[in-house]
Parts: sequence; structure tokens; C-alpha cells
Amino acid sequence: MSTYEFLLFAHLLFVVTWVGTDIGIQVLSFRARAAEPDRTVEFTADIEWLGTRLLIPASFLVVVFGVLLVNNVGFDWGDTWVILGLAGFAFSFVVGSTFLGPETGRISKLGAERGPEDPEVQSRVSRVLLISRIELVILILVILDMVVKPGL
Repeated sequence: MSTYEFLLFAHLLFVVTWVGTDIGIQVLSFRARAAEPDRTVEFTADIEWLGTRLLIPASFLVVVFGVLLVNNVGFDWGDTWVILGLAGFAFSFVVGSTFLGPETGRISKLGAERGPEDPEVQSRVSRVLLISRIELVILILVILDMVVKPGL
């Protein structure tokens, strides 16, 4: 296995882990929303757990191996597709670290205080799921960007 093949394999493995987990979360969110309100609050705690233990490490490893790939292959850091890929990661990082992660923790606490049926709790759950769906669309567009490589 060449260095390039190893770097590409690792990059793709962590892309699959990151985006696949996000897709799974979205699929399971429909089940959680169809269940009792307490399940939706538990589900946000599950998202927080997955985020810190799987999504964050996988996303950083995507970038690490992506950077190593760009350097190994000799692509230009000014290429449109590279800039768009890094912008997609930056968007996901900012949304995840400043909103999704903290908000899922706050929902768990608020649900314990007020009860899962509380309208504000359920409204916050809906907002987290909407923002996470938008983030997922951005990540899928980044994958498209990596495949098509506009500007190359």
C-alpha cells in the first residue's frame, strides 16, 4: 500500500464515520420524534454523547488526513475545492462547538427540570434537529465538492 493509498483510505474511513453517523442520527431522529417526549430528550443526550466520542474525533481526523493528502499529492491550497472543503469543516466545527454540542447538554438539563413535555424543551429539540440537518446537507455538499473538485 502506498502512502497515498493509506492517506486516502484513512481520510475516507473517517468521512464515512463522521457523515454516516450524522445520517444515522437524522434517521433515528424521526423515530425519537414519533415516540414519547421523554425519548426526544434522551435522544439529544445520545447526540451529545456521540458528538464528543465519535463525531468530533472523526471530523478532526478527516481534516488531518485531508491535509496530509493535499501535501502528498501536491494539490494547491488555493484550489476552489480545497477551500470549499475546509470551509465546510469550519462551518461544521463552529456550529457543533458553539450550538449543537452545548444546546444538547442544555436540553438534557432543561428536560430534567421542566419535564420532557415542556414546550420550550420540545422547541429546542426541534431547533437542534433542524440545524443538524442543515449541517448534514453542508457535509454532503463537501463530499460532492471533493469528488467533482471544481476549479481543478
